[in-house]
Amino acid sequence: MDLDRSAEIAATFERIRRPLRWPMENFRRRHVANRQFVGYRFSRVRRQSIAGFCFGFALRNDSLPGITESPEVVGYAFVEPANSALHRDLVERPNGAVRRLASMSRRMGCPFELHADGPVAAVRHRSVRLVPNELFALVASDFLMLCYQPLRAAGFLERVTKATTGPG
Repeated sequence: MDLDRSAEIAATFERIRRPLRWPMENFRRRHVANRQFVGYRFSRVRRQSIAGFCFGFALRNDSLPGITESPEVVGYAFVEPANSALHRDLVERPNGAVRRLASMSRRMGCPFELHADGPVAAVRHRSVRLVPNELFALVASDFLMLCYQPLRAAGFLERVTKATTGPG
C-alpha cells in the first residue's frame, strides 16, 4: 500500500465515527491494523464463537475473499470458527442473519457476496486504488455508510445480538 494513503484512511474513519457510534454500542469495537487489513472489528461472543462485522481496508490482494485490486474499502460479516454452532445458526440456516443480509443487500442494490463456507461469510468491497487523494475519504466513507444500510435493514445486528451473550 502507498504510504500516502494512511492519512486518507484515518480521515475516512473520522468521517464515519460519529454516525456509527450508537448502532455499535452493543458490540465490542477493536481496531485492527496489520499488513493485510486496517479497520475496525465489531464483535459479540457466544461460548467459544465470535460473530460480527468489520469495516476497513484490505491492503493486499487475496487478504479477504474477492479482493483483487487492493487497496479496497471493505465491509464484511464474520462468524468464527466456521464449524461452530453459531456459524450454523447465523450463516448456514436458510433464513440466518448472513443469508438475510446477502438477500436484502442485493434488493437494495449494494450486494454483499455470500461465502457461507468460511469465517468471512459475506463481503462487500470496492477498489480505491485509482481514487484521487482529495476524494478518497469521501468515496470510502460513503461506501462504508452504504454497507451499513443492509446490515440494519436485514436485522443483522439484532440477530447477532440475540444469538450471542455479550460483546466479545
